[in-house]
Amino acid sequence: MAPDEDPPAPPAVQDEDVALPEGAEPSPEERRVAGSPHAVAANAALLALTRSARSFTLYDPSNKVVRTLIGDYRDKLQKALESFGSLVLEVHPFELVLGREVVYLEKDRERSLSFRLFRDGVRRIGFEPGMTWEEMLRLLQILSIRYTGVRQQEDDLVTLLRKAGFEHVSIAAIEGFVPEEEFAEPPIGDLLRGTTERYEAPAQWDLPLPSFPEAVPLRHRPVGAELRERLRSEEAEEAVPKEAVRAVAELLHAPGRPDLEAVLAFALEVREFLLVEQRVDQVAELGRMVRQALQATPEAAAAFLDSFLDARTLKALVAALRPDREEPPATFVELLDAAPAGTLDHFVELLAEEGRGPRAPLLRRLVVRGFQHAPEALVARLRESRGETAVVLLRLLADVDAQAALRGAVEASTAADAALQLEALRQLAGAAFNPETARALHHLVESRFEPVRVAALPVMASRGGARVFPALQAHAEKHAATCSASEAEALGRALAQAQAHSALALFGSWLKPKSGGLLGRLVKMHAPPALQRVALSGLRGAAGAEAKALLELLAAHGEASLAREAEAALDARARGPGGRSG
Repeated sequence: MAPDEDPPAPPAVQDEDVALPEGAEPSPEERRVAGSPHAVAANAALLALTRSARSFTLYDPSNKVVRTLIGDYRDKLQKALESFGSLVLEVHPFELVLGREVVYLEKDRERSLSFRLFRDGVRRIGFEPGMTWEEMLRLLQILSIRYTGVRQQEDDLVTLLRKAGFEHVSIAAIEGFVPEEEFAEPPIGDLLRGTTERYEAPAQWDLPLPSFPEAVPLRHRPVGAELRERLRSEEAEEAVPKEAVRAVAELLHAPGRPDLEAVLAFALEVREFLLVEQRVDQVAELGRMVRQALQATPEAAAAFLDSFLDARTLKALVAALRPDREEPPATFVELLDAAPAGTLDHFVELLAEEGRGPRAPLLRRLVVRGFQHAPEALVARLRESRGETAVVLLRLLADVDAQAALRGAVEASTAADAALQLEALRQLAGAAFNPETARALHHLVESRFEPVRVAALPVMASRGGARVFPALQAHAEKHAATCSASEAEALGRALAQAQAHSALALFGSWLKPKSGGLLGRLVKMHAPPALQRVALSGLRGAAGAEAKALLELLAAHGEASLAREAEAALDARARGPGGRSG
């Protein structure tokens, strides 16, 4: 292998969960990997571990940044172990592999955890559920030692890990490995034969410095308060975030710019620092600046924003806005307009999480703005969603595209989700009544969820009128025996609302005995109690002598509890609107 070449990557594995497009480059370390949920959780835990270990080279151990990163490492590693069990990683020079998925990739040796493990001989490392906080902290201490000094004379990682006596961490290792890229000292024989060029120091290099006749005495002058303040401000804690953003800008615009992938990875590290320091204003400025610098390469800009505007960053950006703000800052809007479609998914999740919270209106406006030019993306997401997220999406679709929202409500009328069906009913209640909406309302009346059926009955009756009366009658006669009292009452009111005179005739056919003479007098009531309740509910609000006669029939021959309710209805009718007896 040539000295300047990277060692070959492990052979690509054909797997439908992790296959990359032909010619695609592997993502940088700070970009989340795709793949199975286990791989994504492992990637998050490993990134948190490496950031925590490297933080000791930048900050004092008591710094709040270090504490935050350590807490993030503990939470993500515990989550990965609790959710998926053992985490066993194969160690390659620049990758860590879980099963058949690459879960960590970093080609920069100074930053790479996999390179340090591989260099010291570790070929497999495993983490088991039940790993204690003391073990996690000890592992972090060992890795931070190897990050702070590449050529110190400390023990290698294999020795340090074995000395630690972990119960829930295991390793498989070989004797230490020295990559060919690191040049060893030439053999002494080559030096003696003169085959290797040597550079000698001057013969008197270690003697005292000679005195110079032109030397002048050292004089001190006082430094004014203004200069001291300027010096302090350059190193002040509040100035560091701006300096970090400026460093990214200088790298992006430097002549002969360094490797773009490395610069963007550094920009993502700066974002992490700004989030920890709660400098959200600088986060938006950093994203805007990088996007502008990448205008000549739109694909690279979109890929960067996809990584930059993850759910955590967007949540922090939104949390920094006042809930009553009509429009977000221009910098934020510029980022949102340029963001890929996946960013809108994060906004939808934030909106679902916010519920009826104070920032819901602002989040709603942001999502509507983002989907304004791509309603089909919202429709596609709606078809894949469930629960509260689907409800939020259907509401958003009504603001983006009314016709698409109506089609979505019709589709949602058959969903196995009560909340989504209720939202579909809300939108169908205001739509024009036609065969398509009529079918959708009928689906809701036949829903498996009682609250949906009870809510849909009056909407169907008011919108359809006489046209839906036969369907309501068939529903009542089919389900009255099994429905609850509240649904039976809703059925009676819906029948009376749809077509009053037909409802009276139907109630009479249910309640009046079909045979005359002595047999007719002996039959108390032709209708079963369920249909009696439906009829009683419809008759309560009905006017006229025929309705009164049917109530009297119920009071005289109905089921006991319904007879008492019929008597109360007759009494209320006799008292009239003023409450006095007529």
